[in-house]
Amino acid sequence: MRRAAERPKATLSQTEQRIAMLIVEDQDLMRRMLREYLQGAYPDAAIMEAADGARALELCRSRSPQLVLMDVGLPDANGIDLTAQVKAMLPETAVIIVSQHAGHAYVERARAAGAFAYITKDKVYRELLPTVGRALGRAPSGGGHGDSQ
Repeated sequence: MRRAAERPKATLSQTEQRIAMLIVEDQDLMRRMLREYLQGAYPDAAIMEAADGARALELCRSRSPQLVLMDVGLPDANGIDLTAQVKAMLPETAVIIVSQHAGHAYVERARAAGAFAYITKDKVYRELLPTVGRALGRAPSGGGHGDSQ
């Protein structure tokens, strides 16, 4: 009987824990592509979507995602400024900027706001999954990979 009391409590292993991800992107086609790509790589992930900053903040407050993919140009917010708000609210959440905007100034502003990484949309298929894996500390478990195009 004593042995049972000494056993550590069972916890979910890293592979059993469900990851919550949020895609913040105003373009429907891009948002759908990102969701499908991530769902293929992380089939057990709960993937939420927001087309604007207000909805993104609402979902961050209510669902506390571990990962946020953030566009810069949103209809009601700048994604870099929104990143700073998300990081203030959820310091452990990894935010990866996914934007069409390239340039050192964007990357530096994103880092200052607390972004984990900055990926331009033309490099999504090559860089997104390895970056997500590093941010989560968990490699993709599904069939998604960077050779799709």
